[in-house]
Amino acid sequence: MRKIKISMIGTLPPIKGMSDYCIELSQAVSKHVEIDFISFKKLYPEFLYPGGTKDTDKNFKLKTNKNIKIRSFITYYNPFTWAWAGLSAKGGIVHFQWWTTFLSPIFFVILLFLKLRRKKIIFTVHNVLGHETSFIDRLVTKTIFLFPDFFILHSTGNIDRMEEVFHISRDKMVRIPHGIYEFYKNEEVTKEESRKKLNIKQNIPVVLSFGNIREYKGVDILIQAFAIVRNKLPDALLIIAGKSWIDWKPNQKLIEKHNLQKNIRTFLEYVPMSDVKHYFEASDLVALPYKHFESQSGPGNIALAFHKPLIVSNTGGLPDLLKNKEFVIEKNNVRQLAEKIIKILKDKKLAKQLSEDSKKLCKEYSWDDIGKKTAGLYKRLR
Repeated sequence: MRKIKISMIGTLPPIKGMSDYCIELSQAVSKHVEIDFISFKKLYPEFLYPGGTKDTDKNFKLKTNKNIKIRSFITYYNPFTWAWAGLSAKGGIVHFQWWTTFLSPIFFVILLFLKLRRKKIIFTVHNVLGHETSFIDRLVTKTIFLFPDFFILHSTGNIDRMEEVFHISRDKMVRIPHGIYEFYKNEEVTKEESRKKLNIKQNIPVVLSFGNIREYKGVDILIQAFAIVRNKLPDALLIIAGKSWIDWKPNQKLIEKHNLQKNIRTFLEYVPMSDVKHYFEASDLVALPYKHFESQSGPGNIALAFHKPLIVSNTGGLPDLLKNKEFVIEKNNVRQLAEKIIKILKDKKLAKQLSEDSKKLCKEYSWDDIGKKTAGLYKRLR
């Protein structure tokens, strides 16, 4: 029996955006359907995206297979490419990845042509609301959300939020979990090798904060918490790795105020995809003390892939990353965050148990299962 053909619109390397998610999803879904993947060639003007819109890591190789045909031609500056995406999509179903209102003019044009061609539309909504949202963002998003026939959300909390904010019927939504980013483990490396590469001492406890640094991620909360951690664990180290999208000076002043220069290492540049593994392998614990959040966390899913213990704040889909809810903390609670970090770093048995929890969640959020569920939705809508 011939496989269903669908079109998917998103990003693939070297473009950033949602490339890591699109890599995993397209691979998983291609076991069940044929994919016409329409990718961006130019995503945003460079000045809008600190660190650039392209990953220049030549060591990372994109895997593909015979069921995935990739066409990279959409550019933010050329409306003809938007129209061509709508006119040339080959599948009866077109599956969009939605994560930012910056792309709404492009998606609006594509969607108009797809609707004229009577294509079925699915949106995977990664951010119900933008990380820094406004009234205009909500209005634009509400307009775009008039087009899809069906929505995929990563958590029940996000489904609730969609209903609350945009009044989307629950009959048009389904929860399919966010999968684990296993592809960052493109080769086996040990903790010792990774620490040596990053010039980190071998026998000290290490906490990781990873990903683009933005106000909502609570890096300032983590720095303040680490002043308390340092008093109990003088040799503890916090790694902050990722391109800063905000003015770093206030955070640097916090580090200096608490005399944490020896306890905090910063890597304030975009981390190439082939180097990501070293930061996670080198760490004992990953902290995500986000102040507000409407979606799932890429760094959190990478942490699960490396079977790392996690501490997260109670916002968005972050609690789904842990089995042991003791380590889901209140937002903006510096002392609680510090206490949980200390507890994990001082108790190796507990850390091992939390690591096993992360390993189990990898199986629950497996891409094989996600691929089957997504393909099942295509068959329902066909």
